[in-house]
Amino acid sequence: MKKIFLLLLILNQFSGFSQTDKLYYFIEKDSLLGVKNQNGKIIIPAAYTLIPSVYNGIQKQEIKDQLLFFYPLKDGPKVYDRNGNFLFEPYMFDAGFDDFNEGYMRFVENKKVGFANRNGVKIVPAQYDWVSTMNFGFAEYCNGCYFDRSKDPEHPPLVGGIWGYIDKNGIEIKPTEKRNHPKDIETEKHQFIPYQFVYNEKEKQILDFFEKRKDKIIEINSLDCPRGNVYFEIIEKPSSSVPFYKIKTYQSCVQYLSNANETFDDFRFFSVSANGKEFYVTYNVMVDYKNYSENVQKKIPVDEWIKKN
Repeated sequence: MKKIFLLLLILNQFSGFSQTDKLYYFIEKDSLLGVKNQNGKIIIPAAYTLIPSVYNGIQKQEIKDQLLFFYPLKDGPKVYDRNGNFLFEPYMFDAGFDDFNEGYMRFVENKKVGFANRNGVKIVPAQYDWVSTMNFGFAEYCNGCYFDRSKDPEHPPLVGGIWGYIDKNGIEIKPTEKRNHPKDIETEKHQFIPYQFVYNEKEKQILDFFEKRKDKIIEINSLDCPRGNVYFEIIEKPSSSVPFYKIKTYQSCVQYLSNANETFDDFRFFSVSANGKEFYVTYNVMVDYKNYSENVQKKIPVDEWIKKN
């Protein structure tokens, strides 16, 4: 049931753009799931999937996702665009499809892993045996490594291989031997990953809004790091799929970087209007409808949230 819930949650969380056709799920022969548009044209043919027919309520819900995530039992996990074109095979993690982190998700091609953005565009080619999610503007990768299931069948460790780091464009990052910026991240080998974010004046002013309210945000969220180890960074900028700035709260304590999760860590992500004048904190609520439940992201003005708390 947990896996089914997470799959449904992922299917419903990627929205926020304009499109012409309205898309809806449809169920055929009581157990085959597919997608049609408002005129009844089949976008994705019905197939046996991991989402069971008991969720008949999803047929009434318009699909506003930029990408369509499906797991046909016969063919394996797939990602389509809104026209039903196959884009790539998503990376499967834990109980479902890989989530978006800082605007990027992992995909698989020829048994290698790369990164795609929210529009389904492959940004970093699939050339790694394993790569972490994007975090603080970079990801860790390895080639020649493998999951040693003899040590732990359920949560096998990665062993062997050559390891390294890449930025959001797939460019190799060379760790330094000393810290050159206060926000450089120290590795287990006591080297430093250079700070990856660069901002223009408008973006600096956006972040300054949160810096001025940092103490109150730390107190409300009960963050366990000193003030100097709590950062606000812009992880996504306005685009066709996300028409606003997305700001993430980070904590760097005792030589580790805490990576907040947008689905589960309420009030640690913020959205700012494209003009940089409206500031919101985001949180998630589970909305129960007659035949199904949906995880919906809500927002409240930052200063109103601070005053209320």
